[in-house]
Amino acid sequence: MKINSVFISNFRSLSDFSLYLPQKLLIKGRTGSGKTSVLEACSILSSGKSFKTNDIKDCISKNSQNFYIRSDFNDFEGYSRTVSVGYDRSGNKKILIDGTVSSRKSLLNMVYPVIHSPDDMLIISGSPKFRRDFIDRICFIEDKAYFDDMSEYLRFVKNKNTALKNGNTEVVKYLNSAAVPLINRIRKKRNASCETVNKFIGSLSERLFSKMKIFFSCSIDENCAEKLEMKLEKELEKGFSLYGPHLDVINITTEIGNAKNNISMGETYIGSFLIKLAELSIHAGKNEYPVFLADDIFVFVDDEMKKRLFNEIEALKNQVLMTSSIENINNFNNMKIFYLSR
Repeated sequence: MKINSVFISNFRSLSDFSLYLPQKLLIKGRTGSGKTSVLEACSILSSGKSFKTNDIKDCISKNSQNFYIRSDFNDFEGYSRTVSVGYDRSGNKKILIDGTVSSRKSLLNMVYPVIHSPDDMLIISGSPKFRRDFIDRICFIEDKAYFDDMSEYLRFVKNKNTALKNGNTEVVKYLNSAAVPLINRIRKKRNASCETVNKFIGSLSERLFSKMKIFFSCSIDENCAEKLEMKLEKELEKGFSLYGPHLDVINITTEIGNAKNNISMGETYIGSFLIKLAELSIHAGKNEYPVFLADDIFVFVDDEMKKRLFNEIEALKNQVLMTSSIENINNFNNMKIFYLSR
């Protein structure tokens, strides 16, 4: 996949902005100049979602009623495509692929990015939700049917919560029974994806940062039918679901213990970057090369680690779009630099 150009209108601080995007691009500029907004717009164009906010209305410029972004790109098959996304303050969103109204699922079946920003340190240091979200992405890479599994499971949770609020015990029991195969399938896929990620992270850490060995783990050995039955009384009392994949704990450990408590901020950043490089490696194993969007690159690492990571990035077959406010990054042998001043 390669984004050839992007046009951005009324998107955060960018009013009418266009940019040609080479294979490797570093966008530099001061804080507030709009560097991250360019990557965010590219993320929305290639995934339908922002990596900065859950409320996409936040992206609309202050004095505007809507934003519009458009891109010409080559998809994974090498075909030239056009995608545009518009969104207004009423919550209306329109995705067009080659001029035809499409869905986010259609977009994800054709293009998708891999994104790294300092917020991804939360995969290591944050709540289990961040690790679930990451492993779910890996599950989708490994098996596109996982999108449908998770959609079905979220419908189950929604219907179950409605029945719990209404105190309808029989409906809850029926839903629980019907969901057992789905829950087992999701957990089996998550466990397999943890093992896949661990394999690639192990290889990367040996090459880049040998003392950073991190391991994902997801338990699948409990009897979920039994657990659902045990939780039923408490769930009826609370009025919402207390058990299932949407609440599963996925852990990250290092050789010296739990990653949340035993590594520095710099090591947390390196670890999160290794995780995203592992994601790119999993794609590469399937002969897929999504665009890599890296925001505020190298912010927490020393000069030696900057060189190692930069060499790794230069070697990627993927298109790479990065931002940085750090001035002392040198040796941009194969990377164009764009200075954004606003």
